[in-house]
Amino acid sequence: MGGVSHPLLSDFHPKDTLRSYGIYNEDSGVGRRSVFIIDKEGTIRWKEIYEPGTLPDATVILGELEKLQG
Repeated sequence: MGGVSHPLLSDFHPKDTLRSYGIYNEDSGVGRRSVFIIDKEGTIRWKEIYEPGTLPDATVILGELEKLQG
């Protein structure tokens, strides 16, 4: 992600985390592909949930991070 120095959390495990963000698919047993940007206070500042088969656009994510640093 272009040298991003922020902590990252996988969208695969643990299931409790996926459930708390509303992205766990109980039928398939996996999380929906998504990106959340969370500030230091724990507030979700930006999120995007993607349709199956769609990849997140790193340029868009980096742009959102830049807006928050601005």
